[in-house]
Amino acid sequence: MNRKLFLLFLIVTFIGSSNFCSKVSKSKPGLVVIFLTGKVDVQRNGKLIPLSLGSVLQKDDTIKTNSGTLDLQTSLGHVIRLKSYTNLSIDSLHGEGSEETSLAVKTGLLLVKTNKLSQKEQFKISTPTAIAGVRGTAFSFEVVQGTLPKIKVYEGMVAMTLKAPVSQEIPADKIAENPNYQKFQKLLEENEIVISEEEEAEVKPEFDQLAQTILNRLDDASIAQSIEKFRNDLVRTVQKGKFERDPRESADLETLVKVNEDLVSGSLDNKYLAKEIEKDQSEKLNIAFDKLESEASAQKLASEEEIQKYYSVLESVHKLDKTVLHGAVVAQVGNTMLVHSTKGIYRLDVSEVEYIQYKNFDVITKKKK
Repeated sequence: MNRKLFLLFLIVTFIGSSNFCSKVSKSKPGLVVIFLTGKVDVQRNGKLIPLSLGSVLQKDDTIKTNSGTLDLQTSLGHVIRLKSYTNLSIDSLHGEGSEETSLAVKTGLLLVKTNKLSQKEQFKISTPTAIAGVRGTAFSFEVVQGTLPKIKVYEGMVAMTLKAPVSQEIPADKIAENPNYQKFQKLLEENEIVISEEEEAEVKPEFDQLAQTILNRLDDASIAQSIEKFRNDLVRTVQKGKFERDPRESADLETLVKVNEDLVSGSLDNKYLAKEIEKDQSEKLNIAFDKLESEASAQKLASEEEIQKYYSVLESVHKLDKTVLHGAVVAQVGNTMLVHSTKGIYRLDVSEVEYIQYKNFDVITKKKK
């Protein structure tokens, strides 16, 4: 009897597991807009389409945030924040048989929080010179100087592989057929750079210069023997080391919240759920701000010197009612701003703020009337 029950348990478990795997692999592809500020457009089939809450981004879309920001969520619960002046294209999306999500960043800054990935699932972010493979983590990905990425890992791990950029002088199809190019690309792939928690890595401009030198000499008979000698030079073009997380980076990560996954699934099924998404995201964002407020209060920072030392910045927030708060802006998401000042901790709406004064310059957030 016990044997029969055990076999029945195994069968039920197997069926449940199969159904779960089937559900995951057949999930609809798409990235759903769960929060945005400013005017953000997507370029699709040669047309510019304005984005709004609940909009679904598709494969081959290109997003330019300009002065706005954008939070996206996948059907598997991964969330991505595109900061201002980010230019990103969607190369592939998980769902309907595909196990890969691949995003190509031309310029800008991303903040990413992923759930634990399944064994088959792949989540990649690329630039013309590198590919970052995510292994269940929270990290930022910034493209500086045009094509060179900088990665900071807050939780988990990211594996970065350099790739040969497009030659500035030789057609791409001619390069791809060259056996020396294939040898060079293999060398890059073999030198995977693993970036662990609390580590950052940055590809220096020397990599692009070195890669172009190799690409422009691919037809040289002696280059085949020289490519292997470039290994140490290539390693030196990536600067990696530990970093101390800034409290405001932690706050930024805390405010990257995800909404109920049923709302994302519904949006992918073409249901209009903007109001529900806004309500759910707002509630969870308020919880995040409550936590940040509590953590800031626990620091017991009373003076400007203590605040500046802790946040590495000192600001004066000038309100429309002529009140001035001396301290630091801990976090700002949309119209909500959390300020840690010598007078206490305040959650403000940007409509209450006339301008913010920094040590060396002013940033006007609202013009005087």
